[in-house]
Amino acid sequence: MLFRIILPLLLLGIQYVLYRRADRWLNTKAPHATTLRWTVRVLFIVFNVAFISTHIYTLYVIRGWPSPAPWYVQYGVYPFYLWHGSCFFLGVILLISKVLKTPFSFGLWLAKKLNPTKEKLQRVQASPSFRTFDASRRKFLQRGMYGLTAASFAGTAYGMFLEKNECEITSAEFSFPHLPEQFHGFTLALISDVHSSIFMSKQDMDEYAKLVNALNADMIVVPGDFVTSNYAEVYPFAEAFSVLRAPYGVYGVLGNHEFYSGADAVAKEVDACGIKMLRNDKAVIEKDGGKFYLLGVDDVGLANRAPIRLQEALGDAPDGIPRILLCHRPYYLKTAAEKNIDLMLSGHTHGGQVVFGRFGDVVIAPSRLASKYVWGKYREGNTHMYVSRGVGTVGLPMRVNCPPEITKITLLKGTA
Repeated sequence: MLFRIILPLLLLGIQYVLYRRADRWLNTKAPHATTLRWTVRVLFIVFNVAFISTHIYTLYVIRGWPSPAPWYVQYGVYPFYLWHGSCFFLGVILLISKVLKTPFSFGLWLAKKLNPTKEKLQRVQASPSFRTFDASRRKFLQRGMYGLTAASFAGTAYGMFLEKNECEITSAEFSFPHLPEQFHGFTLALISDVHSSIFMSKQDMDEYAKLVNALNADMIVVPGDFVTSNYAEVYPFAEAFSVLRAPYGVYGVLGNHEFYSGADAVAKEVDACGIKMLRNDKAVIEKDGGKFYLLGVDDVGLANRAPIRLQEALGDAPDGIPRILLCHRPYYLKTAAEKNIDLMLSGHTHGGQVVFGRFGDVVIAPSRLASKYVWGKYREGNTHMYVSRGVGTVGLPMRVNCPPEITKITLLKGTA
């Protein structure tokens, strides 16, 4: 619930800062351009009112309300999010430049206060060469800002209309010394964070369901966030993913967005469509006499309820039999290790969704502020974890340097 409040406030706050900067710039550069200033004001008002209206609609739409037509979403909704996504990038760039500039600004301010350097600075700033340099610097920064603005809109448009829809099929292998021979080469198809919404239509979900089935995995797992904002979004999800088929079943757990939207109502519909919901419970997966436990826990939220729910799922399960855990949030890897979980499968972070860069295995993204587990393989002791990038989006309907992902995981008997 807090996320629903923070995100709009963050985007509106960025809008306000950018508007104030634009207004000051126009007052300085074009003090008599009244029409231009009013045009800028109207743009900010229109795009923000549209954003707020769409946000309210996605929160409170109920079953039976007409869903927006695809053409309207494409041409009547996305442009407003394109505006906000671009402004978000500009806001981040301005913040970074402010942080980098602060030490130098402080040093200059301090030099102006100290007598030994104060007069020297005044003489330098009064010289013709410095004035020429300063004018050139300002022109360079101005042109750079134009370029950054264009790049922000272009990058946002690419992430919103292209990369968001370019799903990657990835693979990962995990070895366990005590895995029964019968399960050597056993495969799981992992798809997470579908986020049914006006930005993830039934047609989109139909295509993802086909991709999952095409992997011909032994089992399919869906670790949460079937919906985005309200329980009505579960109906197109359930219809699209009712076609999932795997020899050893299709399993899922609840994510945080299910609890925002009505966990019990969503779980009922998802379970009815053929995805067996594990709500602090386990399933015994057997093959030719060998077996492992598949455990699933409800999203534990920010409070550390993971040990309690995981113990409830384990019940009286004996040691020595492999344990695979579905847990929406990846934060609780250490807890899983304490409970001798062999493999934990998670989502939640969307791989960062908006990724500014990577240094080796380190992802540079805003999501790093919430979790050090963003995407890929992690390990704590003998416990392995894979975090999926998922296929949907939240907040802004875009992905940058982070395409959607469906993963085929293979279990092997061998040294971990």
